[in-house]
Amino acid sequence: MKPEKYSQHMLGLMRIVCGLTYLYCSIPTLVHPPVATDHPAFLIYWASRWVQIFAGALILVGLFTRVAAFVLSVNFLVMFPYWYQSGFYWPTTEATGFLLASVVCMYLVTAGAGRWSLDALRAELASHLQPR
Repeated sequence: MKPEKYSQHMLGLMRIVCGLTYLYCSIPTLVHPPVATDHPAFLIYWASRWVQIFAGALILVGLFTRVAAFVLSVNFLVMFPYWYQSGFYWPTTEATGFLLASVVCMYLVTAGAGRWSLDALRAELASHLQPR
């Protein structure tokens, strides 16, 4: 059995699970934010959650995956320092999830959406519509 044979399927599965995870984690925190609404960082927090919801949905269906993953990776890196109240110290357990999510998104930027995606369907349709 050759593992390379299943790499595109596993890439698609990883993308779908990541998209679902980003949606699952972002929607409840948008409804019940952990920071006070009068806190100065609330606007950044609120905007970040909406970016995570929209980019997570795009990653889930595999549409504009590279762009959505890049935006989401930058979003995670921007939000990373906000987990610290008194400075930029060694990562806490919650904040290391941001780093891991950012690395996964950068992998999706380089690898693409995989076979099970709307990006792959768009590429296939575009190849059939090109004149020969």
